[in-house]
Amino acid sequence: MRRRGRDAIGRNALIASALLAAGCASTHYAQAPQPAVDLSGHWVLDPAASDDATALIAAALPKRAARPSTPPPPAPPARTDTGTRRQQRQRNEQSQAAQQPIDSAPSWGRVRPVDFVSAFAMPPARIELQQQSTRVALGSDARRREFEPGDEEPRSVTDRYGSRKVHAGWVRDEFDVESDDGSRLKVVEHYRRHADDRLDVLVEFSAAGVKSLKVHSQYRRASAAEIAAADAEGPPAPTAR
Repeated sequence: MRRRGRDAIGRNALIASALLAAGCASTHYAQAPQPAVDLSGHWVLDPAASDDATALIAAALPKRAARPSTPPPPAPPARTDTGTRRQQRQRNEQSQAAQQPIDSAPSWGRVRPVDFVSAFAMPPARIELQQQSTRVALGSDARRREFEPGDEEPRSVTDRYGSRKVHAGWVRDEFDVESDDGSRLKVVEHYRRHADDRLDVLVEFSAAGVKSLKVHSQYRRASAAEIAAADAEGPPAPTAR
């Protein structure tokens, strides 16, 4: 009886260890798309076919992350007795504390929460994508990024939004970019070309202290005039992602 109990405990421990290892394993990305696809091109955001990213980001932020747009109503006059005055003062202090923005948290550090989430989840107005056999370059209004698809060694990135590991590659005919910092932050960008020659982009964002959100965007190919106008404007100001 005791032996059967010990054997069951041992089996359960092995199962738990296997599940834990599976949960901790990172996504394996392929070096090339299957079936073959080419995402290269100059792409322009189609707002009518995309999610309202501003509204989704605002809904994901903690309620205390911004000051209220209208001032709170004035507190009623305190009564003359000492106990009531003390209670009223405590209520006022609690109300003022609730109105203060959260300037620092494990996820967003010293930047504003809305800036932190927007840096990863807000779709750029334009995307320039160059796909080669062993390299994918993804340029946008944020900055140009280059990846070696399927590289098992993730890159370390440190900027004003913190530190994270980034790796990328193909999942069937979809190019994914994964940014991960353990339990603090995880962002997965999905890029896929539709049959109607449109670029579909999905960003999955999750971070400590912020509601998880998904932002879906669609891009059409830029016209020759739009490409020329973008070239004349020069490179956009770099803001790290």
